[in-house]
Parts: sequence; structure tokens; C-alpha cells
Amino acid sequence: MESTEISVRKKRKTTPGIIYLSRIPTLMNVKKVRQVFGEFGEVDKLFLQPDDKTSSGKRGRTFSEGWVEFKDKRIAKRVALMLNNNQIGGKKRNRWYDEIWNIKYLPQFRWAHLNERLAYERAVHEQRMRTEIAQAKREASFHIENVGKGTKLSEIEKRKRKKGESIEVRTIRVKLLETEDEILAKKRKKTTVDETSRKPAAQSAGSNQSFLSKLFTAGH
Repeated sequence: MESTEISVRKKRKTTPGIIYLSRIPTLMNVKKVRQVFGEFGEVDKLFLQPDDKTSSGKRGRTFSEGWVEFKDKRIAKRVALMLNNNQIGGKKRNRWYDEIWNIKYLPQFRWAHLNERLAYERAVHEQRMRTEIAQAKREASFHIENVGKGTKLSEIEKRKRKKGESIEVRTIRVKLLETEDEILAKKRKKTTVDETSRKPAAQSAGSNQSFLSKLFTAGH
């Protein structure tokens, strides 16, 4: 009976599990990461995202984040729980001794999901590159066209100078749109002029009225 249970346990298929590393210790490479996590269980797949913001030096390449797949998800959970926010440690001479792990177990996450994400990011990057190249080509052709026009104009001017002809200089006048302050100033000025023009009329009407009243009341 016991031998039967042992054989059933051996036949039971293990489910892989993936942990996510939100940061990779400085200059730690793929080989070292596999070695570190391989001490806790069998590592199947591993991917580190190269850090494009940091240039690679002679000492090695830098990575921004990473994914590690263990063949057994129970080990992946245990590693994330045990190492997250803990010091890498090891020997004090180790360059990563004081650095901290930042690890998260990803339930229901499969390696195919990571491949889809990487393929999408690659497509976005390629599209951005194509757009930038097309923009650079347009700017270059525009610059070449303007240089060609300037060369033609200078050649025309040289021929005219040789023939003694006058060179016509055209000036283009551009009417600028009025600002909001200028529009308000004009309105205030117009209002002041209208009020000033109405005052004499009001005064003359008052004087005429007083004259007529004196005229009709003079006989009484």
C-alpha cells in the first residue's frame, strides 16, 4: 500500500511557477541569477530585461527587471516569501551583500504571457523607430530642397549683377492679429469718445430749453 502511494506521488505532475524581480542588482548577470535561485530549486526558464537607459560598460551589462520560472510553483512561492525585501547577503566581500531583493510570485502567470508582452514591446519599439526614421527623412529632404532653392536664387542674383540689372527685393508685410489687451484698449477709447461727443449735445439742449422758458415767461 505504501509503495503504491509513493509511486502515485512520483507520477503526479508538478506545475511550474514564475517569480518577478522588479530590480536586478547592479551588474548581476543571467548566469549569477540562475546560480542564486538554483540553490532553492530547479530553475527552468529565466529572462532579464536589458536596461536601455544605462550603457553597458566593460564590467558587464545592466538589467532592469527579470522573470524566473521554477519547475515547481511551490518552490517559487516559497522563494518569493522567503527572500522578498531581504538582504542578498552571502559573504561580506560579495558586491551584492548589502542589496535587497524585491520579488513577487505571479499566480496564473505563464511563460507564454511573457513572450506575448515582449513581442508587443518589440513591435511598439520597431514602430517608433520607423516613425523617427521617416521624420528624419522628411526633415532632411526639406533641408535639401531649401538649400537647392537658395543656390538657385544666388545664381540668379550673380547673373543679374554681371548684366548690370537691378535686383528686386520683395518685402512681405504680415498683419499681426491684435492681442486681447489691444482690443480692450480700443473699446475703452471708443467709449470715452462717444461719451465726450454726447455731452455738448446735452448741454445745448438744456440751454435751448432755458431760453424758450424765458421767452414764454417774459410776458407774465
